Amino acid sequence: MAALEPQTGEAGGSGRARQLAKWLVPVVVSAAAFALLLSRIDFGEVLSHADGRVGAVMIPAVLLYGAVSLWIEAQTLNLLASPSSQSLDKWTCAKIKAASYPLGLLNYALGAGGLTYLLRRRGNLGISNAAGIVILIALFDLGFLLLLSAFGAVLLSTQTIALQASAIALAVAAILVGFALLRANFSLGPLDRLRDLELFRAARETEISRLAILAVLRLGFVISFIMLCGTALLVFDIHVPLGDLVIGVAAVSLVASLPIAVAGLGTGQVAFVFMFRHWGSPEILLASNLALSAGLIVMRAGVGLLFAGEFTREALAAARETRD
Repeated sequence: MAALEPQTGEAGGSGRARQLAKWLVPVVVSAAAFALLLSRIDFGEVLSHADGRVGAVMIPAVLLYGAVSLWIEAQTLNLLASPSSQSLDKWTCAKIKAASYPLGLLNYALGAGGLTYLLRRRGNLGISNAAGIVILIALFDLGFLLLLSAFGAVLLSTQTIALQASAIALAVAAILVGFALLRANFSLGPLDRLRDLELFRAARETEISRLAILAVLRLGFVISFIMLCGTALLVFDIHVPLGDLVIGVAAVSLVASLPIAVAGLGTGQVAFVFMFRHWGSPEILLASNLALSAGLIVMRAGVGLLFAGEFTREALAAARETRD
């Protein structure tokens, strides 16, 4: 037994090192991305572009987006969870989504995990079923981002962009084919065991009528975010054509959602400055993005704190169950 102890210690140390790296890497990436930006951009000029006019437009715009997006999230969660749980009414869905916002600010995967946990606890759903609902929503969002990117690329009508649109269309087609196979009523042979996993229950069993409503809701969600980004650009007198705006926002959203930086900070700014570089100076673009990012972070952190008790309530309930 004693001979095994060093190995156990090494394994524990290795696990702690991986956990530490998991938390440190996003911080390092965000810091490195900002360092890259600030090495090439006059930050004093960035700050000079922020004035009262920006706040007068951006604050109401962010608050309106926050209300609309949370309403859409509540409708979406209720739509997918209600067939399996009668306890998840729309108000409860709004509260648990809001409660997951602070975790999502740290890391997209953490936000998804927190939402999955609350869906399971408040709705008495299986963990795989709850995770499947979160994944299905994410896939719809990804699909619409790609689809709108292809639409924006078509508006640009150049040969290079047309090729990009074709690649995007293929990615969308792959998502649709995978979705269709999940719902197919014929055998997939060895893949049947994978298709029958509880994780894919929401994608496999949700009624077509509900999926149609889900599509409308998530399309509205994506469009509302594109409109908010367009507002952030316009308030700094940056006029981006519709096709380029759609492609740029979609690309920035995909980069910022990668779990390699803290809340997409740094990577999102680099992507934003790069995607819209033809319509404004790096300083103005960074000022626009920082105003947008700061507004979203403050809004979501504030809303999340209002409903943070959802996590506390569930943690206390879990502790009581453990004692019983």
